[in-house]
Amino acid sequence: MDDPSNLEIHGSILPKENIKILETIKKTFTNKDNHKRLLITIFIAVIGILSFAAYKTNEINTRAFIVYFGDEEIGIVREQEEALNILANIKRELSTTYDMDIVLQKGLKFEDTHAKDELLATSNELKNNIKSKMSFLVSGYVLLVDDEEIGTVKTKKEADEILESLKEPYLGEDSENRKIQEIKFVEDVQIEKREIPLNQIKDSKELLQYIQTGTEEVKTHIVEVGESLWTIAKIYDMDVEDLIEANPEINPEKLQIGDEVKLLVPKSLITVATVEEVKYTEKINYEVEIEENKNMYKTEKKVKVKGSPGESEIVAKVTKHNGKTVAKKIIEEVVIEEPVTEIVVKGTKEVPKTIATGAFLMPTRGRISSRYGMRNGRMHRGLDIAARTGTPIKAADGGKVVFTGRKGAYGNLVEIDHGNGYVTRYAHCSSINVKTGDRVYKGQVIAKVGNTGRSTGSHLHFEVLKNGRNQNPAGYVR
Repeated sequence: MDDPSNLEIHGSILPKENIKILETIKKTFTNKDNHKRLLITIFIAVIGILSFAAYKTNEINTRAFIVYFGDEEIGIVREQEEALNILANIKRELSTTYDMDIVLQKGLKFEDTHAKDELLATSNELKNNIKSKMSFLVSGYVLLVDDEEIGTVKTKKEADEILESLKEPYLGEDSENRKIQEIKFVEDVQIEKREIPLNQIKDSKELLQYIQTGTEEVKTHIVEVGESLWTIAKIYDMDVEDLIEANPEINPEKLQIGDEVKLLVPKSLITVATVEEVKYTEKINYEVEIEENKNMYKTEKKVKVKGSPGESEIVAKVTKHNGKTVAKKIIEEVVIEEPVTEIVVKGTKEVPKTIATGAFLMPTRGRISSRYGMRNGRMHRGLDIAARTGTPIKAADGGKVVFTGRKGAYGNLVEIDHGNGYVTRYAHCSSINVKTGDRVYKGQVIAKVGNTGRSTGSHLHFEVLKNGRNQNPAGYVR
């Protein structure tokens, strides 16, 4: 048998104490041949026990765990708790840094193994390996409008404050004439907690602004009488430049009634609906009755009894969307003052052709040779129309001829009083076709163009007087 001091079991040298035991057993049985077989049996058993003890000691001392972060190996540790504590510390650091709950997208897994101390990962190595391979989500609060995500903030408090901020402009204070009965959102608005990437978290002020102006709805405005791009811009509280940019096909100086003007009106993603009970007064329009008078001309009318509006007090339930009235239901109406019916007397008698219409026509055909105003240091009080001698001159409107004949620098002159404060003069005539006292109608030939009086050529000098004062004829003739 080999020297026990050289025995090796499972690759390990037996301790000296074990060798001494084997030597003692060997001496005890050396001289006893009949016990040879027993000696061998006992010797083998002892060797087995000692080998198992050595193996067990080595197995316990080298027990370890391979650590996986997700599916990636990040190191070997002696105790699982060590890796779990490191991961927990990393989560706490992230939560403190971002001031929100952190949810890691990967977790730790462990696999049994055996390793000597020099193969174990240090705490710093393990921490750095986790950080290099980690990705994480944060807990956020998503605003949903009709099941559509419109933004996420860090806390539920921020989400609630956004919704309150949307309502605030439409709340106001209750008063004697206005009481808010209900305020709500038209859309289905929900707040839902979710785990999301950090970069999806929005600043609450930015999200509020996006909700209020995030989309634009194109509307059109139909141009009415007297409107321009400037008045339309004022109606919608917009800049004229924005309207011009939105309507490149429209000439701002030539806007026509019925034109469609496109508007770019911001539309809130969330609609705040308010139901209010309001009390207000409203004017009641008066009616107009017509009385006919056969002694008055059809063009004449006068007010016999002046009308005046009445007034009523109204209590109504008003529904508004983002401050704009969309429905109104009158609950109660009390008449405070009855309206007074206006009575107008209107003539039925046919108007003679010689009655003034109030509008002047151009008295002759020709070229304007001199206008109203200063001329050669003197005031020229009429409109000169150059035309051939003999060209017909027509009454600018119906009226009564109050002068015919020669009158100084005017030469041959016709003067017509139109009975409405207006008088017209027709000078330098070559001949006159009417006489003083005649009643003439609009367009009737009263004279012919000439060159009489102070004149430098054949023309008509035409004057318009209102209440005895000369006016610029160019502002009257058509």
